[in-house]
Amino acid sequence: MSTLIRAFLVVALLGAAACVAAQEPRTGPAVAIHDLTGAHTRVVWVQHDGTDVFAAGRQLVLMGLDTDDGRGERVILGERGSYVKPHLTPRGDRIVFSTHPELGDPAVHVINFDGTGLRQLEPGFALDVWEDPADGGAWVYIGTGHDGYTVRTITRVRLDDPSRREAVWTAAPVTIDTFQVSPDGRAAGANFPWPRAGVADLAAGTWRELGDGCWTGFHDVGTPLFWIFDGAHRNLLLIDTARDDRRWTVPINTAPGFTNPEVYHPRWTAHPRFMTMTGPYDQGGANQVRSGGAQSEVWIGRFSADYTAIEAWARVTANAAGDSYPDVWIDRSASPHLQRASGRVGPAAGVAAIDADRLVVEARLVTAGDVPTPESIAPYRNALVVHVYEILNVVEGAHEGRQIIVAQWAIRDAQVLPTAVKRPGETVRLTLERYAAHPELEGERVIQAPDVPDLPLYYEVGS
Repeated sequence: MSTLIRAFLVVALLGAAACVAAQEPRTGPAVAIHDLTGAHTRVVWVQHDGTDVFAAGRQLVLMGLDTDDGRGERVILGERGSYVKPHLTPRGDRIVFSTHPELGDPAVHVINFDGTGLRQLEPGFALDVWEDPADGGAWVYIGTGHDGYTVRTITRVRLDDPSRREAVWTAAPVTIDTFQVSPDGRAAGANFPWPRAGVADLAAGTWRELGDGCWTGFHDVGTPLFWIFDGAHRNLLLIDTARDDRRWTVPINTAPGFTNPEVYHPRWTAHPRFMTMTGPYDQGGANQVRSGGAQSEVWIGRFSADYTAIEAWARVTANAAGDSYPDVWIDRSASPHLQRASGRVGPAAGVAAIDADRLVVEARLVTAGDVPTPESIAPYRNALVVHVYEILNVVEGAHEGRQIIVAQWAIRDAQVLPTAVKRPGETVRLTLERYAAHPELEGERVIQAPDVPDLPLYYEVGS
């Protein structure tokens, strides 16, 4: 065979191989994540056996994933210990994490993403990592004076020069899971402490209350948006703090394959179009999140351009363990998704006050929700349980359809009410109003089974 023919065959074979490779489907979490964000992305989280959702023990490992290195999920720190609320630094090259404050004196640590260079930064708990817009330097906001899940003093420390430090906050206790600094460093959203949620003016040392709830987030998307995670552990309440505190609800338990489960650990990434969380929590029992389980994975969601919905999801993990406290770094300079909204933010017509739609019915209980114990909902002291009823007769108001779902008080002041346990088949008279018309209930724990019908939620007035 001549040299020319051999060369021709080699070229032809290489071309055929390239064609086959091009036709092979692009699959796997790294590809899905890169497709979602449009850029190089890194994720970090802590992993447990499925029973330590709150990362409160010493049997955790630190995990990571890089969309561009081909390695998939990998262990960053495999020695089991206490690893809580990891943060990726502004360049995505390092991880800042803490030991749990309830296990003793907490401390802040830093490690390179490749697992090298582990060192202790200083005592305290890392609440947030912030990029200084003036020079791109990384500052760690560290809480001290801890009391359980709260800290009383916040100091920011330059990551590469801890001698540079500034006192930031002493005005009110802050819950450790919730503190997020605005991109300009002038404000922060948090619980002051849980369940009171709001936004602080860090320079003035004051804060403004915006509601009750947990796992708050705060970002500038062209307008300052604050979120509160609701007591049902299914939705974010977004509030435009520059525009009369307009507010709207965004469900975040809508990832592919989810059937109305609870979710947890919601966190806004440095790129405002993206958030992360863990779920589903759907293993039964009255308190779904506390049921834990290895089925719960890390997810990344992308907000729609107007921040009224999660328009797309990517699943990060697929393993036989439990995953908690994710954080995500995205190469914002390469992502095609705008960091500042170019159009409207929030619903088109604003958010009108929701009519209570007072309804009085005679109804039969079809499915009774599980009543939790006071211990299982801690630190919440109150809980409502969602039950499914069949309407037999409408006494007052109007309602389409025979089924209705109703939230009724089951626990008040850490005590199970005598009327909490319901029995299917019972016929009762209920005075109801739309749950969404009662903003005072925003932060209350709501226990709802995943198989409850997808219907508007009502609240039994005076239950």
